[in-house]
Amino acid sequence: MKLYYSDQLGYAFHDGSVLKSSLLDNCLFRKENNDWILNGYSTERFFLKNINLDDENIEVFSEQGKYSYGSSIAKLDTINPNSLIAVRGQNVVYYGDDNGVNSKVISESQGCISSYEGQFLGVYVSDKGIYFQGRRANSSFQKRDFNLELIWKYDLARSEAISLTPTHYRRCIIYVIPSKRGRPNQTKILFLNDDVGKEEWVASYPFKAQDYALSKGRILIAALEGFYVLDFKKKEILHSWKVDYKGGGGSGLNTHNVNIYHDEGRIFMCHSPLGVLYIFDLYDYSMIKEVSLPQGIHIDSFMGKDETSGLYYFHASQPKKEVGNTFLLELDPNNLDAPIEFEPTPDISSRFVAAEGTPEQCELHIDITTESLDDAIRFGEITVRKLAMQHSLSLLRSGPCLAEQGLKPDERFNGTIRLVLHDVQGDTAQIDEYLATLKQRVDEWAAGFDTLVGWFKNPDTGGYIRTQVFPRRAGQPKQVRILPKGNPFAEHELDDFVSDLESGSLKLDNKHYVARLTELTETITSEQSSPQDMATATYFQGTLAYINNDEQAALEHYFTAAQQGCFTGVLSYMDLGGTPQPGQPLFTLVAAYNLIGQDAWSAQEDIDASIKRLTDSERHELDNAAQAIVDDWQRNDVKSFNLV
Repeated sequence: MKLYYSDQLGYAFHDGSVLKSSLLDNCLFRKENNDWILNGYSTERFFLKNINLDDENIEVFSEQGKYSYGSSIAKLDTINPNSLIAVRGQNVVYYGDDNGVNSKVISESQGCISSYEGQFLGVYVSDKGIYFQGRRANSSFQKRDFNLELIWKYDLARSEAISLTPTHYRRCIIYVIPSKRGRPNQTKILFLNDDVGKEEWVASYPFKAQDYALSKGRILIAALEGFYVLDFKKKEILHSWKVDYKGGGGSGLNTHNVNIYHDEGRIFMCHSPLGVLYIFDLYDYSMIKEVSLPQGIHIDSFMGKDETSGLYYFHASQPKKEVGNTFLLELDPNNLDAPIEFEPTPDISSRFVAAEGTPEQCELHIDITTESLDDAIRFGEITVRKLAMQHSLSLLRSGPCLAEQGLKPDERFNGTIRLVLHDVQGDTAQIDEYLATLKQRVDEWAAGFDTLVGWFKNPDTGGYIRTQVFPRRAGQPKQVRILPKGNPFAEHELDDFVSDLESGSLKLDNKHYVARLTELTETITSEQSSPQDMATATYFQGTLAYINNDEQAALEHYFTAAQQGCFTGVLSYMDLGGTPQPGQPLFTLVAAYNLIGQDAWSAQEDIDASIKRLTDSERHELDNAAQAIVDDWQRNDVKSFNLV
């Protein structure tokens, strides 16, 4: 068994047989003679995602602003792949433009367009129809045809938990419904007649399912508590195998903390929290092998089988790392006792070098020695990302991850990284082309992190220095360092500051930085800035007031930010003021967010309970007031957003 480093892992199947894995966002590798070979490194064609096209995974690429779906389907060219749900024959199903809350589904076929709007959780498409789980007042399972006309509806309790993806079995559709977070661990399994939506049978079981598969009239269930086999006919657990896990539920069902897959003779259960791959016999459910990864690395899911080699691949991760934290586990099903080995890595070293003209500041120099261009590019990017995140002032989401590893920003770092490759074999022009592409990719990556900046201010502009990477072959002349004129990063400073507050990585003793952000927020709130900038600036003022122990001012700013579309303002207000109660302006504001599909997280059940206790006239008044807020948002083009 071998673990391959695979930062930003993506994957796809080609020709139904050969597994190809994208080990970097836009860098496709293929497996050849037990090595990963660079297969493509395009600067114009970017991999976006896989979609379901008639039960096959199809790669989606963005190419000069247009979309390519891995096949010549012209009707998909205008659909954003992030909105696309599935394609079945001539039917294309996708989300409509609904301010990002996915409450409008569109079905298109041969020029005929149908739409369905409502509050629902997820959409499942099969050749039999389109299935929804409604939410709130519309809490139900629904089946609709491809014109989105209702076929049947099965009513649920208003606060029903989210079902795992349903599955068909003969004339039924199966829903596996784990209990909600914070509730006792249990799972309800529901069989509905797929023709009319009538309940065939329903039962509850004492485990919290995370994933499941069907096999020979039985349900194989992967739960946080272990592995279970349920017989359809007897409606009872035939077999159980429990694990010693007391960590409780995950942060949400979509995390799939436990994942299951089976082939012709074996069952593979990936228990991510424990970092263990359990392998069972498909026929008698006996334990065959327990594969534990090195400490800190978790097995997340089955990815695929390479039919050419017969090898299986599993996605693994190291959650407490931000960059260079994903792995590909290669498993030989015929040699399960093989020891786990890490993929060999190039010789990598880094050091700080005093910056020319400003010796108190330092550039970061990285040296990679390897003959393989593939390894040089892949590990070069992983290393640059890791060290750029480690030594930057603003760490965004990475703050807590890096802090746990004892890694802190280096105050000498000025934002410049020089990557030098040694002993790389290959055509000089090709090496230089790949290096240019590597720089472009890292620059785009750094630009995507608005808070990825160097510690020191640029003396020429007064602005913070963006991380810049200058890769080159050993022996090439050193590139001239080019600093931006003006301050193009001022627009990011507010987001930098708020992100640092949320991640706990802000240095409050940086008085100049605080003063600069205070001045910036005052300017934004006194002028007609964009709605999101206004809301973000107001939220910052509330957070700064809270830090200064002025809770009343903080509450006022948080409420104003929430009115301006910043949903984090609602959450921060509740942290200080408790659950919104009827009659409060905040209660009406939360009801407005509910109308656009935004839940108040763990407080939503208490809010729903308060709404139920209102009289008809009080509820009518609340609905009208909330709708007035939503109407005002729409008139002023305000879109709800979260800061974290």
